[in-house]
Amino acid sequence: MIKKLLHSIKYRNDFHKMISKNIVSSDFKIKSVRVVMDKNLPVDENYFRDLLGEITDSKIYFTFIKFSHSKDDISSEKDCYDANHISFFGNFKDKLAKACKRKVDLQINFFGNDNLYLKWIAIKGENKLSFGFRKTDIRVNDIIFDFLPLQTDIFKNEFRKYIRVLKTI
Repeated sequence: MIKKLLHSIKYRNDFHKMISKNIVSSDFKIKSVRVVMDKNLPVDENYFRDLLGEITDSKIYFTFIKFSHSKDDISSEKDCYDANHISFFGNFKDKLAKACKRKVDLQINFFGNDNLYLKWIAIKGENKLSFGFRKTDIRVNDIIFDFLPLQTDIFKNEFRKYIRVLKTI
């Protein structure tokens, strides 16, 4: 209970530091992507690799951060984290801190709930542009989709449209 309260306070402090100062310029290219995703959703890393492979010809460096609400999932899967990867005082531990620290061109916040830890992970990372969904705090994302992440075909089509527009700017 106290841990969750401290984490909420730390999240709010981090959120106010994060306020976006990013400007997407005409030379915007996607070379690195971070995907922050809810482990419970029915997509995997290949979904995003294939999607971006269809859109761009250049090699893309991916970072995946999968957040699980269950401790069972994290031991068996790479890049999977839970609330225990955040210390009592709100510091991100080891691999999670490294994954969030890496600067990326594009961040995809692929979760459709208002989970404190998913939002916190999303704001900890430095990015030029972020995509996300309306069901979360809309201030976390630059481009917001008004449908659920479960609608993967719609996401694929809308994501392609936005990337094409960004390429023409």
